[in-house]
Amino acid sequence: MRREVTRGPSPRQSATLAMTFAFAPSAANASRARARCGTIAHGDGARTPTPTALAPTSKGEHATLTKDVLDDVETRLRAALRARRRANDDGTSDEGCLFGCALVGAHFARKTKRGTKRKRDGDEAEGEEAEGDEAACPPPRRLTLGHYRDSMYFGMNAQNRSGADALACETPYGQRSLDAREYARIWRSGAAHAAVSLADEHGGWESAKKSKTAAIRTCAWLDACAKEAKSLGLPLFGALTGGEHAEVREECSRRVAERDDDVVGYALSGFFAGEDVSTRGACIEASLKHIPSEKPRYLSGTTTVEDIVDNIDRGVDVFDASWASETAQRGRAFCFPVDEEDDEMEAEDAESRATSGSDAYSINIWSTSYKTDFTPFIRGDRCRCPACAEHTRAYVHHLLQAHEMTADVLLEAHNLYHIAAFFAAARRAIRCGRWQEFAAFHRAYAQRARET
Repeated sequence: MRREVTRGPSPRQSATLAMTFAFAPSAANASRARARCGTIAHGDGARTPTPTALAPTSKGEHATLTKDVLDDVETRLRAALRARRRANDDGTSDEGCLFGCALVGAHFARKTKRGTKRKRDGDEAEGEEAEGDEAACPPPRRLTLGHYRDSMYFGMNAQNRSGADALACETPYGQRSLDAREYARIWRSGAAHAAVSLADEHGGWESAKKSKTAAIRTCAWLDACAKEAKSLGLPLFGALTGGEHAEVREECSRRVAERDDDVVGYALSGFFAGEDVSTRGACIEASLKHIPSEKPRYLSGTTTVEDIVDNIDRGVDVFDASWASETAQRGRAFCFPVDEEDDEMEAEDAESRATSGSDAYSINIWSTSYKTDFTPFIRGDRCRCPACAEHTRAYVHHLLQAHEMTADVLLEAHNLYHIAAFFAAARRAIRCGRWQEFAAFHRAYAQRARET
């Protein structure tokens, strides 16, 4: 027999998340009234306005940006938003953290002991045994959500091998199964303000029968995770699955909504995993159908501005910023307009994109056409990120060619700043009753991008 070691929750773990919403006041939005602004209160009085994005991490830290660079990105963006607010006299403001972080539970798994006999807390344990899994991170200031899924990599090969009681995950030491108890204990140190319950995700193309089995298993895992989370004082997001089958997702939504007292929010899981794009919107609607509106909704995996706009319109509050990181890893810098006032950016770079391999949303800094371009990523003093304020396209192109890590830092800082500025513009549009115009602008921009 192995003796259980009980640890009480930290004071911050005992606190729950709270969320309040202020809906768009305009008559144009009254007919739909789902794009919404809110505030997530977390930690020691900290707040994050929504809609917002979560930056991906590796083993508890941003893979590229240090804490001081993350703080610099946020400080510069806040200063730019204040200057814009004074210039436009629009009376809106963003108080609190302008973006959050997503931690991956599997990153904290420790190497297992194989074929050895050892003692643990005075008792013997045989065979393969993992010990001490815990997210050893300092208490976060920004909104931090624990997740079983790495938003930068969807491990379907591992998840296809999940069992009835445990989810197969890719860890730094290879594949490993996590059950509800092991998963909840990863977050007991207080590294995350809340965690997403385990979900049996799979490729979107799977049959309705397999999706239904996965949804039933996800609900059972939610019950198990809720039990463990309560013992640790861990706020929990309930996962919603169902593949590309709207009827399965609606039934999963109904069942998870019955467990509303056990969760502080909801996570739309299994999207952007190979499902038919034409069915995605209906499936997201089905997942949202039965869950209450007063709690935050989180959607991971979005890959375009149009996806984000469509899902803000459906009432989703929290997204991934993994698209920004993936774009930076390819040596590309965001250049799309964040709102109607920046539309001139499109015409400015249209000619250079044709010869550089760039597109309507990002410029390809690897291209030799930028080796003598001594302008920032976004021209005209419209971006005040650390890269645009102090460096040029030619300099970052040189860093890429020399394989210097500083290039990754500058591209990542710029893209995170830009996507956070986009979410700030979305919140401003909702507050000012201009959401429909804002959404229409970005959909039209996406349509022009597809046609060129």
